[in-house]
Amino acid sequence: MRADEREIVKMFLEEVSRDRNNNLNFLRLIAAVLVIICHAYPLSLGKDAIDILGRMTDGQIHLGGIAVCIFFFFSGFFLNRSVNKGYGAYQFFKARCIRIFPALIVVVFFCAFILGSCISSYGPAEYFSNNQTYEYLLNSVFILKHNLPGVFESNIYNATVNGSLWTLPIEFVCYIGCYIAWKIGLTNEKVMKFTVPFFSVAYVFLYILLRQNPLIQSVLRPCGMFYCGMLFDTYRSKIRIRMPYVFLCLAGLVVVSVLNIFDYGVILFLPYVLIYIVFGTKWKMGRFAEKHEISYGVYLCAWPIQQIVVMLSGGSMNPLLNFLISIPFAVATGFFLNIAVERPILNYCMRKE
Repeated sequence: MRADEREIVKMFLEEVSRDRNNNLNFLRLIAAVLVIICHAYPLSLGKDAIDILGRMTDGQIHLGGIAVCIFFFFSGFFLNRSVNKGYGAYQFFKARCIRIFPALIVVVFFCAFILGSCISSYGPAEYFSNNQTYEYLLNSVFILKHNLPGVFESNIYNATVNGSLWTLPIEFVCYIGCYIAWKIGLTNEKVMKFTVPFFSVAYVFLYILLRQNPLIQSVLRPCGMFYCGMLFDTYRSKIRIRMPYVFLCLAGLVVVSVLNIFDYGVILFLPYVLIYIVFGTKWKMGRFAEKHEISYGVYLCAWPIQQIVVMLSGGSMNPLLNFLISIPFAVATGFFLNIAVERPILNYCMRKE
C-alpha cells in the first residue's frame, strides 16, 4: 500500500482510535477543570450565578455541561468497545466497579467522618449522634444525600457538600443499558442504525415532556451523549475524520444556540468535534497522565474543596479567586486518590486474576 493510500485509511476513526496515542486523558483533565470553573460561580455568588458560556448561550449550556458531555460521550465510546469483546457481565461490571467505587467510597467517608466533623458548627457529640451524618454514607452506593449536619450552612449557595455526585448513578445506569444493548444484539453494526430514529424521537419527546422539570430533564443530555459514544464506536470504520466536518459541526453548535435549541443540537454536533480533538489532531499527547490519570479524583473532590474555600472567605467570594485557590488542592487530591487508592486496588485486582 502506498503512503498516500495509508494516509487515507488513517482518516477513518477505526484506524486512529486503535491505540492509546490520543488526547483523551488530557481532554478529561480539561473537562474536570471546566467543572471547577462552572461551579465556582454559583458556589461563590449564589444559585443564579452562571459562567461565561452559560451567559453566552442564555443558560442553555454551561462549562460544566460541556464537561459532562465529554465524560459521558467517551464513556459510551470505550465501554461499547469493551462490552463487544464479550467478556461477560461479571468481568464487565467488575471493571466498572473498580473504576468508580474505591475513590468514591474514600471521598464520601472522608467528608462524613473527618471533614464534616472538623468544620461543622455542631459539637463532636452532636455531630456523630445525628442520623444525617450516617445517611451521607449512602452516597457511596449512589443514593444521593447532599447535606451533613452543620456543614456549609452559612455559604451563599447552600449546604450541599458534594453536588458533583449526581452524575455517578446516571453513568452506572448507562453502563447497565450498554450491557443490555449488547446482550440483545443492538450494538451490532447491522442493527444499531435502526435504533437511531427511535432514540431521536424519544429524546425530543422526553425533553418536551419534562420541560417543567429541569432537574429530571438534565439527565437526558448525558444519556444522549453516552448513546452517541456507543454509536460512534459501532460505526467507527465508516466515520472519516476531516477538519471541514469539524467546522461544520462548530457552526451547527452556534446555530442551535442562537435558535435556542441547543439541548437537541448538542448531541448532533458536539460528538464529532470531540472525536476530532481526541483522535484527529496531528499532535497527540498519548503519554499525558499515562501513570496517573487524575480527572476522576479531581471531579470527586473539587466541589467540597470549593465549598471550604467559600466558607473560609466568609460565605461568598469572587468566583475567579475561588477557582484559582481551589484548583491546586483539587489536583493534589486527585493525585493522592490515584496513588493511594485507585492504582493499588487496580493492581491488586489484576494480580488476583
